Order: sequence, then structure tokens, then C-alpha cells
Amino acid sequence: MKGLWLVAIVVAVAVLGAVIDAQSRVPVRHAEIPAEPSRVLAVGRVEGATREIELRTQLLGRIVAVPVREGQEVHEGDVLLQLDDAQYRFEVAQAEAELVQAQAQLERLVAGARSEERRQSAAKHRAKLAELERAELAWKRVRELQGARAVSPQEADDQRTAVAALAAEVEAAKAAADLLEAPPRDDEVRLHKARVAAAQARLELAKVQLQRCSLRAPIRGQVLRVDAEPGELTGPEAPQPVIILADTSRFRVRAFVEEYDAPRLAVGLPARVTADGLPGREFPGRVASLSPHMSRKELWSDRPAERFDTKTREIWIDLDQASGLVVGLRVDVVIDLNPAPPLATETQP
Repeated sequence: MKGLWLVAIVVAVAVLGAVIDAQSRVPVRHAEIPAEPSRVLAVGRVEGATREIELRTQLLGRIVAVPVREGQEVHEGDVLLQLDDAQYRFEVAQAEAELVQAQAQLERLVAGARSEERRQSAAKHRAKLAELERAELAWKRVRELQGARAVSPQEADDQRTAVAALAAEVEAAKAAADLLEAPPRDDEVRLHKARVAAAQARLELAKVQLQRCSLRAPIRGQVLRVDAEPGELTGPEAPQPVIILADTSRFRVRAFVEEYDAPRLAVGLPARVTADGLPGREFPGRVASLSPHMSRKELWSDRPAERFDTKTREIWIDLDQASGLVVGLRVDVVIDLNPAPPLATETQP
């Protein structure tokens, strides 16, 4: 009897253990691979046809005029800001004078001496020849008298040295006349031409520095920001640009796509742009270009689930119409990865 009870207890324990084990096991469920989403969400910013161009002066100087205001349309080459240019105007005037002087010296060298100078030099040569001839005749008479002991040795020496001195003066006058008649040497011409070229270069440099006193618009566009006042000191190392300019003839959106979605984009995909400040409005467009590399994230949507440590791929979207949008406005972008094919047009038989 006891054996039957023992067997019954063992069987009951085994059944209870099997039930507990079955209930404690968690069924294994294999994760299903989610299908790729059919759209990409991104945050973006409205830009003009070009990015915002930050302008600073190329020279350090005092601002004397700011002839533009924010929102003004300007053309390429228009003056946006003017620095004090008095010093550079004087440098241009000095360089111009140096160039005129160098050119005059070259022209004088090439043209040679004036005819009056040539005649004067020839006359001096003839005069020295006449003096030499008179001295030689006197020396001849002195030698004759010297033989008769009619002159002293001192007088004879004086006359002889006078003839030698006059002969040297005649030679010098002849050399001076020949120099005025001779053409300029090649090395002298090259030297004076080099001086003219150096003076011309100094003048061009001075003009460039003078032009840099005027900050001009590099493109046709709209002045987005002016951070300059007459009297302020500014320069190329200024912490803030004095003028910000952009081409607003048309608008684009620069969007930042997360890493996961970046490889699945392509040029031509349709996109829709919305802005918090324009509820109920959508701005259709298409992906116009894609950045060839990933970069650090520059713009955030402030959503709770947003990641701040990811890299993004920049894309540019051309908008079909952008009425109401302004440069710098933050927008949300939806890109359709599976656009519907265009409707087939019926052809008449």
C-alpha cells in the first residue's frame, strides 16, 4: 500500500514540475525585419540661389560711409561700404609721379642729347684745339730761344706743361662730344626700362590698395545684414562680417539628412517643405544636388527623440514656388523615396 502512495507522489511531483517548467518558459519570437520607410524626414533651412556671403574689408581702416541698408537689392560691383582712402590716394599720386620721371629718363636716354648740347660740346672741342695750337706755337718759339739761352729753364718747363695740359683738355672735350653723338648702350636702355616697369608696378599696386578701400558686391543679390556704422574701425580680422549678402532671385532649401537615410537619396526625388510659421502650407520641390560627404550636424529640429551626435548629409532642394519664405527660415522636409510614376497620356489613334 505504501509503495502505491510513493509512486503516486513521485508521479504528481513530476507532473507539477513539467507544468511549472512549461509556464516559466518565454516563447522565442524572431524579430521581423522592418520594411524600409517610403519617405525621409529632415530638417532644413531656406537659402537663396547662393549661400549667405559674409563680406569683410580687405584693409584695416575707418568706415566713412555705408550706402546700403538691410533688404536692399544691389548689383554686382555696387559699393557696399567705404573706408577712409586719403593715404592710398596720396600713394597713387606719388607712384604716378615716379612713373613719369622714369619714363622721361628712358626717353632722354633713347633720344640722346639735344642738338644745342651737341653744338655746344663741339664748340668747346674746337676752342680747346685752338688753345692747344697757340700753346704749341709758343712752345716752339720757347725752344728756339732756349737754344740761344734767351729764356730761363723755368719758363720753358711752364710752357711745355701748358701744352700737355691743353692736349688732355682737348682729348676730354673730344670724348664729351663723342659721348653726346653716340647711341645709348643696350645695358643702359635695359636698366631704364626696368626702372619704368618697377614704377608701373608700384602704381598698379597703389591703385589696387585704393580700390580695396571700397567694399563692393561680388554678385547681384539682396543685403541681408549690415553690421557697420560710419566711424567704426574694421578690417579683415573683424569677428563679425560687416555685410551679409545672398542671391535671392530664387530660393532653395539646404536640408540635413541623418546617416541611416543618407545613402538612399537620389537627385530628382520629390520633396515637400513646411514651416512652423506658415501652417497649412506646403512648398513642393525636388532634390537638386547631394553632398559627396558626411559632415557634423548643423541644424536641429528640437524633437525629443532627436540624436545630437550623428553626422548628416547635406542636400539641396529646388522649390517650385517659395512665396512667403525668407532666407534663414528653419523648415521641415519630407522626401518621397517611392514617387508615383507619371500618368500615361492617351494617344489619339
